[in-house]
Amino acid sequence: MASMKGEGERAVIATVNETMFALKIGRAKLYELLNSNALESYREGASRKITWSSIDAYIERRLGEESKRRGAE
Repeated sequence: MASMKGEGERAVIATVNETMFALKIGRAKLYELLNSNALESYREGASRKITWSSIDAYIERRLGEESKRRGAE
């Protein structure tokens, strides 16, 4: 079976713990983001899976918001 990722590449899907670590946030904040649809996710059995593309998009949105805020000062 072919691997879903090559050497040096990351998986397409992140776990809750991986997402919390990547964003440096707690579980409550993560679920707030999930419930507000700021991050794309789905359930696989009892596990919640989050797409890395939505994590990247969230970071880009936050950086854009911060840039605008700084520009307004």
